[in-house]
Amino acid sequence: MVKLVRIKNSPFTSNLEVVDKLVIKLHAPYSEKDVTVQLNPNIQNYREKADRPGIRVRQVMQTTPTDQTQIIKFDFEDNKVKMVQVEGEKYRIELMQIGKENEQGQDFPFFEFSVSKA
Repeated sequence: MVKLVRIKNSPFTSNLEVVDKLVIKLHAPYSEKDVTVQLNPNIQNYREKADRPGIRVRQVMQTTPTDQTQIIKFDFEDNKVKMVQVEGEKYRIELMQIGKENEQGQDFPFFEFSVSKA
């Protein structure tokens, strides 16, 4: 299993991705050269792509750190690849790209990762 994950810091999209038993959420600080993410083992009541046509309110998300929460910093020099363990599963997370993407006339930073089971 290898999944390419793109997290964008935009009010129009979610700033988290779920891969298997792993929840990856954008966390401060981040810049054009590095990014910090918060890793959690699971999330309750999150439904990806739960928007409905005609409804202009997104679901509200709240994340609460637990004793299993990990805060990890990535950059392209010394911290490009990280090995993590969540709920007995080992994952390899690699920072692939940092960039900006235009959405509705504004540029928003995005962070792309390759996530695989180790």
